[in-house]
Amino acid sequence: MEAELKFARIGFTNVFFIIQDGKCLIVDTGTRGEEKKLLRAISNIGCSLKDVKYIFLTHTHYDHAGSAAGLKALSGAQVIVHESEAEYLKNGFTPIPKGTSAVFKLISKAGKLKNSIEKKVAGYPPLKPDILFKDVLSLDQYGFNAEVRHIPGHTLGSSGLILGDKAIVGDCMFNLKGRLYPGFADDENQLVKTWKQVLKWNVNWFYPGHGKRFNKVELLKAAAKKGIK
Repeated sequence: MEAELKFARIGFTNVFFIIQDGKCLIVDTGTRGEEKKLLRAISNIGCSLKDVKYIFLTHTHYDHAGSAAGLKALSGAQVIVHESEAEYLKNGFTPIPKGTSAVFKLISKAGKLKNSIEKKVAGYPPLKPDILFKDVLSLDQYGFNAEVRHIPGHTLGSSGLILGDKAIVGDCMFNLKGRLYPGFADDENQLVKTWKQVLKWNVNWFYPGHGKRFNKVELLKAAAKKGIK
């Protein structure tokens, strides 16, 4: 049986569900305190809590990892994250990245004026991850016909998941008011390199952490506007 992709919008973050052979892998968990919404979403897609075996975090910002600890406690699922972000997850805090445009640079700077404000906004319940990887992680060994790939730039450990002709890309890409290039990046030079890499993927549909999915043609147009080829 092929894996099936479903999704729900939890708050302002997209949460994805990979379902195969009665097992469910959840990609990202929204902000802290979203456990009840996640449980409803799991039920709505026809799964139960006992079906949730794994949680994959595209990165460890508060709006993606916020309810991971709560969901893990409820389901017993194993948490998968890139090795470079394991300590952030254990500490329950990942710093707000730099902005990639004037507006987002201002937002990022405002959030860092006082460290206490940043931690209050961007903090989340800590947890210890179960499965770490470096570059590529085949999920076949866990019962899913999918692959996780490291796509750094937005954060050092940002990663995506490829499922057939679909790719879940976290915040490597947005889709907010037609803007696909993300407003934040820890390393924008690396982000551009990652975009060049992703453009070569044999994938037709891209699913960002925020906003609607978009196709390869739309991505190519967005890349061209940024001078990325």
